[in-house]
Amino acid sequence: MEVLQPEIGNQKVKSHQNPKNVKTTIVISRFILGLGFVVFGLNILHPFLPQPPIPEGSLPARFMGVMGPSHWMALVGIFQLFGGVFVLFGRTTPIGLTLLGPVLVNILAFHVLLMGGAGIAPGLVFSALELFLIYAYRSYFAPIFTMNAVPTSK
Repeated sequence: MEVLQPEIGNQKVKSHQNPKNVKTTIVISRFILGLGFVVFGLNILHPFLPQPPIPEGSLPARFMGVMGPSHWMALVGIFQLFGGVFVLFGRTTPIGLTLLGPVLVNILAFHVLLMGGAGIAPGLVFSALELFLIYAYRSYFAPIFTMNAVPTSK
């Protein structure tokens, strides 16, 4: 069964997938990613989940020793919370994905560079969901990848 998907630029994208299954997968992905970031964003702003201890004096402990008192993590928590809410709302998913992209890069960098890969699994799962949803909403991101950008004038 051939189904026409949303347009990218002036091209129609053809798909051989069942649109109902794809839509269900997109909704489930949005729910998991959005709810995850709402919960973890709230946890940064008002801790309610237990955190594994970080060895004292370690690189991650020193990193968090700067990020916590400087309120940098509160800013990250706000981005996670709002990004997650925007992803959950559906019509605002592209802006939510845009807010969460840099957060995910930093989550992966923290686990790879400071933790030696330990605890990276949730970051990888959320990154896979993010990439899938960017692909699902690709028509909203396509204009960013142009070589003919000109400033908008009135």
